[in-house]
Amino acid sequence: MRRLLCIISVCIIILSFGSGCSDTNKFGLGDNEDAYVASSIVLSEADAEQISNKAPIRLYFANDDNSKLKLEIRYIPVSETTKSVNHLAEIIVNELIKGPKVAGMKATIPEGSKLRSQIKIDGDVAIVDFSKEFRDNHPGGKAEERMTIYSIVNSLTELKEISKVKFLIEGKSSSEYKGNFKFNTEFPRSAQLISNKVEPAGTVNSNENTSDKKDNTSSGSKDAAGASSEMEDEGIETDAQIVDEEEVFIEAPEGSETQETSGEISDDEKWQETYDETSDGTESQEAFSDEFEETYIEYLE
Repeated sequence: MRRLLCIISVCIIILSFGSGCSDTNKFGLGDNEDAYVASSIVLSEADAEQISNKAPIRLYFANDDNSKLKLEIRYIPVSETTKSVNHLAEIIVNELIKGPKVAGMKATIPEGSKLRSQIKIDGDVAIVDFSKEFRDNHPGGKAEERMTIYSIVNSLTELKEISKVKFLIEGKSSSEYKGNFKFNTEFPRSAQLISNKVEPAGTVNSNENTSDKKDNTSSGSKDAAGASSEMEDEGIETDAQIVDEEEVFIEAPEGSETQETSGEISDDEKWQETYDETSDGTESQEAFSDEFEETYIEYLE
């Protein structure tokens, strides 16, 4: 019986091949010409399984010299995307707390930092309440503080419902962070800080404890093979378009040593730069409110 079935199968294949040859004429190919697949993408079974039924989230970490934010893409179960914006925002922040999964990036959130409560969404502003370690364990420094703040801001504003982020520490608003930033304000997205390189990572296990900092070698996520290599933005581009930087200066108090009679502001007296932002890489977001002044705090000697 098996032999008979094999013979029938071979006959069917031969007949199908014969009729298929004439079909190539429909595409401008002669009977003696071969048709080839123009291009293909080959995924291993493991890779295909990793991204099946998954949705990407976009995370920003600091580069080696704390001058730019680099984008890393991770994947979460599609089922997570059907939940509230608050829930997605918490996933993003907890993934940032774990740190990057690929080489060439640095963690931006101090070790031991935790979310004290659910992230609240007030209009288009996400209110993020961190534990005291967020401030106490931070090394300080202008560049380091900028990377910490904007890695969170730029990651959360990837969600269309969020355009600004406000920070609390132990449930309270602080006038400054580590001595360099005015902190009791709402921070908008800064496209200017985004590097034009993207790093792929892997999947996020929704069942893992996201409140604890995760070692880069732990299970539950996939490191892309050779993930230390960087893909130029010719292949993958970030949603944000780099735009010209706009500097906002604020006059120093009268009588202070930093005020100049010429009205010009020296490099040492520059306040924090603010940036034009983009919503989808093509259109400018809502202009900064008059109340928003992202500044460096200068101490008088």
